[in-house]
Amino acid sequence: MSTPLLQVSTNQSGTALASDAVDATDGANRFRWTPFLWFTPAVLILFLVTLYPTIFVIWLSFQKTKYYELVGFAGLANYIEVLSSSEFWDTTVISLTYVGGSLVGAIVLGMASALVLNRAGVTGSALRVFILFPWTLSMSVVGSIWLWLLNPSFGPIPYVIQKLGVDPGLMLGDPGMALPLIIVVTAWWSFPYVMVMATAAMQSIPKELYEAVEIDGGGAFVKFRYVTLTEILPTLGSTALTLSIMYLTLMTLIIVMTGGGPLGSTTTLSFEAFRGTVQAVNIGPTAVVSIVVLLINVALGALYSRLTGRVTG
Repeated sequence: MSTPLLQVSTNQSGTALASDAVDATDGANRFRWTPFLWFTPAVLILFLVTLYPTIFVIWLSFQKTKYYELVGFAGLANYIEVLSSSEFWDTTVISLTYVGGSLVGAIVLGMASALVLNRAGVTGSALRVFILFPWTLSMSVVGSIWLWLLNPSFGPIPYVIQKLGVDPGLMLGDPGMALPLIIVVTAWWSFPYVMVMATAAMQSIPKELYEAVEIDGGGAFVKFRYVTLTEILPTLGSTALTLSIMYLTLMTLIIVMTGGGPLGSTTTLSFEAFRGTVQAVNIGPTAVVSIVVLLINVALGALYSRLTGRVTG
C-alpha cells in the first residue's frame, strides 16, 4: 500500500529538523570548546611559571628542611618562628620605608619632569630621550655607578660635600645614611618611567577642559589640580602599583651597593628571602618570608585597584 503524501512530507520535515538540531548541538559544542583550546598554551605557561612555584612555596612553608632536603612536616612552626621574630618586623619596616620613599621620589621627579617637558616643544622631546637614559641601564650598572659616586674615599659626591665644609661621613657605610641613599638612587633610576606614563596621559587630555578653566578665571594651579591631576590619576595609580611591586621585589641594587648592610639597615624582605635561600639550613622560614612578600603585593594591587576604580567611576 502506498504511503500518503502528507505522511511522507511530515517524515522528511521531522528528519530535517532532527538533522538541524544535531548540527546545531555540534556547532554549539565546537563554539564552547574552541576558545579554551586556543588559550590552553597560555594557561599552561601561566601555571608553570606562576601558579606552580607559588603553590610549591606555600607547601614548603609547612615543611622542615636540611638545605634542600625535606626532613619532615613542621606545621605552623615556621610561621610562628618568623612572625614572632623582631628581626622580621624590623625588616618589614625597612622594606615598606624603602618602597614608600622610592615611590614618592619617583612620582615627584617624574611628574615634575613631565610637566616641564610637556611645555617645551621640540626641546622637550629631545630632553625626554636624554632623561630616559637611567631607565635603560641594568640595576647592576646603576649600582656600580652610584657605588663609585658615593665612595667616601674618592667619590665625586663626598668630595663636593667636603669642599662645602660638611663632613660627608661614611655614606653607604653609615647605618643611618645607607637606606636614604638607596632610596635616592632607586628614585633616580625609576622616575623616567613615571615621566613617560604621565606625559602620555597628559597628552590625551582634551584642550577644551583647560579652556573651560581659563574662561572661569582659573590659574595654573587650578588647571593642574582639577584637570591635569584628575585626568592622569588612574595612570599614576597603575604606575605606582607597578613600581611598588618592583621595589618590593628588588634585590640587585641592594646586593651591589650595600649587600644588605651596614648592620642590616638596608635588608629588605626580598633580600632576606634571597639570602635565606642561599645560606639557611632550614629554608622553611624563608618560604614564609616569600609568602609575606606575595601577600603585600596582592594587598597593594587590591588597594590601587580600588582607588583607581573610584576615580574612574
